[in-house]
Amino acid sequence: MTDELEDQIIAKTQGYLNARKNKEAAESADALARVDPKDAIVWYLKGKVHYISGEHEEALAALSKAASIQNNSPDVWLLMGYTLVALRRYEESVQYLEYAKSLKPDSMEASAALGIVQAVLGKPDEARNRIAEAVALNKAGCVVMLENFNKQFIAKSPAVEKGTKDLVEKLIEKTRLTE
Repeated sequence: MTDELEDQIIAKTQGYLNARKNKEAAESADALARVDPKDAIVWYLKGKVHYISGEHEEALAALSKAASIQNNSPDVWLLMGYTLVALRRYEESVQYLEYAKSLKPDSMEASAALGIVQAVLGKPDEARNRIAEAVALNKAGCVVMLENFNKQFIAKSPAVEKGTKDLVEKLIEKTRLTE
């Protein structure tokens, strides 16, 4: 496959994801994987499609393949961290999010995710520090991300204790009010 054609299919797949056309995105990503299975971006896109579709085990498998091809992509490790959060494998997610942060120190997303995970793990001081890092990088983005993580993975999770849910809510509210 030519690089130009591959780039077009990658853009098409991303377009489907942006339009929330998960079935079409999955088909496009599958086609890419059949044609060029040695490209990390192909497996990253497959992982992203699975993640967005709620197929977290499949996402983790595809992202692991991407990381084995190219292990220095912060986006791959960040999405692996998110996927582990979705699977409630919080302690394991820390190492992936930390690695994403080491590859891209100015990653607001990694800092915010680490803040939420540290709160869930009962480490409020570390959670506050990570969220403060994220706020310093991009406050508006941090608030949106914290609210989304809370809505998707914390607030409705029966595995997360009420006290932890309350702590996360307080961290989000404090972040909103931070100047």
